Amino acid sequence: MFWLLAIVVTAVACAALYYAARGRVVNATAGAVDDATTAHFRLQLREIESDIASGRLNETEGQAARAEMARELVRLKTEAKGRDSMTARQPVLLLALLATAGLAFGAYAYLGSPNLPSAPLSSRSATDMTLEQAVARIEEQLTRTPDDLRGWAAIGPAYMQLGRFADAERAFRRIIELDGPSADREADLAEAVMMRQGGSAEGEPLRLFESAVERDPRHLRSLFYLAGEATRVGEFQAAIAQWTALIGMADGNEPWLDTARAGLAAAQEGLDTGAGMPTQVDIEGMVEGLSSRLTAEGGSIAEWTRLVRSRLVLGQTELAQAAYDAARAAYPDAAGRTELDVLAADNGLVANDP
Repeated sequence: MFWLLAIVVTAVACAALYYAARGRVVNATAGAVDDATTAHFRLQLREIESDIASGRLNETEGQAARAEMARELVRLKTEAKGRDSMTARQPVLLLALLATAGLAFGAYAYLGSPNLPSAPLSSRSATDMTLEQAVARIEEQLTRTPDDLRGWAAIGPAYMQLGRFADAERAFRRIIELDGPSADREADLAEAVMMRQGGSAEGEPLRLFESAVERDPRHLRSLFYLAGEATRVGEFQAAIAQWTALIGMADGNEPWLDTARAGLAAAQEGLDTGAGMPTQVDIEGMVEGLSSRLTAEGGSIAEWTRLVRSRLVLGQTELAQAAYDAARAAYPDAAGRTELDVLAADNGLVANDP
């Protein structure tokens, strides 16, 4: 059926091109300029000469009449030659059209796939598909192929972006079941569990981050979380070592470097105040004070950035997300909060619409 339709369409197209290219002429005087036509013009010429001799036409008018007759004769001869030339070229034109059609069919037979089944619209990709629609489609596919590693790898981060942390945890666990653990996969799972727990790294997330660092001692994301958690619980010696190691891995222009330096400063301050003092409570109190002031009175984008960074250093991911949402609402123009957006993106915060 495909080839039959293709042949019919090609034949119609070639016929139309042939008809247009052969240059048909519609004219009342169509036909060859034969001897009778030439004799007719000679008779008209004699009549013009007679009118000039009798005085009915002066010399100027007679000259114009001769010129008009000559132009008409030249036009008729040119048309006749054009038709003769086209008649001679018709076999060449027909051969060129047939060669073009043959080349098209041969190329498609070699490169095309006419035997592929038709695809319903619902199975085709769409550039305007929303994230929710894409997730629903992947979920439907995974119900049929639950061992599809690529499907789970695609849907896990999407669940995180949508705030479906329990589903993200399930996806990351499934990836590890199918293809084994790695530093990145354990960190992904740890983040999902953290968010499900309201931002707390206690328990399984902490163990997963530690396991990730054992697999890859330079795994920045896991080291970042471990340093932040050590600072939060008051293990300042360990925190200082971890923050220092992190800073030493940087080239100098990383977006997370300021956060790491702030974490190191917080750990050093906690160590300087004395191990027996509840320095964690003091630090959290200062952060809460900054948060309360910004919520009640507002503040500069630099202060909002400092609040988000402090929450991240303390391991308060959920509160950092809330502070980021409030900062976006206070400063809707993205051009004015570039540093904050980079900090948020680097630490897994989501840009929720106000």
